[in-house]
Amino acid sequence: MLLKYAQLSFMIASALLVMPLSLSAEPFKMVYNSDWPPFSVGTGNSVDGILPDLLQHLLANRMGIEATHKGYPWKRAQHSVKSGKLDALVTVPTSQRLEWSKSSESIVYLVEMRAVVKRGSKADQALSANPDAAALNDFKVCEILGNGWGLNFMKTNSIRYNTASDTSRCLDMISKGRMDVTIGSIAVSSQKIREMELDDELRILPNTYGSMAFTLLVSKKTPEADEFLKRFDDLIAQMKADGSLSKLIADLRSKQR
Repeated sequence: MLLKYAQLSFMIASALLVMPLSLSAEPFKMVYNSDWPPFSVGTGNSVDGILPDLLQHLLANRMGIEATHKGYPWKRAQHSVKSGKLDALVTVPTSQRLEWSKSSESIVYLVEMRAVVKRGSKADQALSANPDAAALNDFKVCEILGNGWGLNFMKTNSIRYNTASDTSRCLDMISKGRMDVTIGSIAVSSQKIREMELDDELRILPNTYGSMAFTLLVSKKTPEADEFLKRFDDLIAQMKADGSLSKLIADLRSKQR
């Protein structure tokens, strides 16, 4: 009788040791920019877009980790991860952000930057024939205020530019002939062109002027961050190798159209 009791106790203890941590752990808390469609849009638990859908699939469907997704204004979103209130966000791993977060080695999403021009315009014809950055100085360039990538690109290539409050404003001025070209994310430009019903007036040129490599940034205050990132990187490497990541991203982009 005592032997059976001891065996039963050992079996229960062994089962507890191998029990998945996710059963007792809190959900992994993701946060996104609440105003960056189609990548992420919506406040609180109502956030939607390419990035929330992508991370939900990766974390929940592929890694078996329960996750929550919130949308905040960008400054607050970053502070919530810095303070450890929330666990992670997807963005460019700048040196400043790496002071309070740990980055995945793998790139989660690559944001390509291309030029938008008025169809049939001089800018359209000239930049289609010669997409070199230097050629942009022949035209009136509209740049988004506060766009770090864009401002760095303009400075590096000595390009003169005018600023506007957002992408919609730049596109509106190009359609009216007040500006000639703007450079931005393909996904953002495409969505704004559709929303503004400017498909017949504007087009995105095929040349890529650069890109922003987004990684997963996990708060240094999140428990077991290193172990989590190792599992995440292994998953991304596997999905890139078998092509499932590129297919998933293509499907999510199509969903937002």
